[in-house]
Amino acid sequence: MPHRPPDPTAWPKGIRSISIDEAGALGVDATGELYWHGKPVEIRRPLDLTVGQFWIAVIVAAATVVAALGAVAQRFAAYNEWSCKVGWKAVACPPAALPSVDELFPLRGTRAYDQCLVAQRGSTEACDAIMRMRDADERLKKK
Repeated sequence: MPHRPPDPTAWPKGIRSISIDEAGALGVDATGELYWHGKPVEIRRPLDLTVGQFWIAVIVAAATVVAALGAVAQRFAAYNEWSCKVGWKAVACPPAALPSVDELFPLRGTRAYDQCLVAQRGSTEACDAIMRMRDADERLKKK
C-alpha cells in the first residue's frame, strides 16, 4: 500500500492525529484493510448492486409483500369464520341455513296435501300457498 501524507485541514472538527506512541497500534493488510490493536476497523461502504441484483431484490420484495397480504387475508377469513361459529362480533357471517320446505309445511305428505295436488294438477307452489293460508287461518281461529 503506498504511503499518503495526511491533510488535517480536511478532517471533521474534533478529530486529531495519533501520536507517535499510538502509531504502533495501527496496521494495514495486503488488501488495504485497516486494523487498530489487531482488530479490523469498520469502514462503512454503500451497498452496491448490479442491475440484475437490483431487479432480483425488487422481485423478492414484491413477492414478500404479496405473501404477507395473502397471510393477512387468510388470517382474517379464518377469524371471521370462527367468530361466527362462537357468536362473537364478525364482519360478515354466512346466512343461517333456511329451513326445508317440509319443516315449513308439515302438511306435505298428508291426505289434504295430496288432494290439493290432484286439484291443482301437481302444482306444489299452489298447494304450498294453499296450505300456508289454511295454516294461518287455523292459527287465527285458535286466537
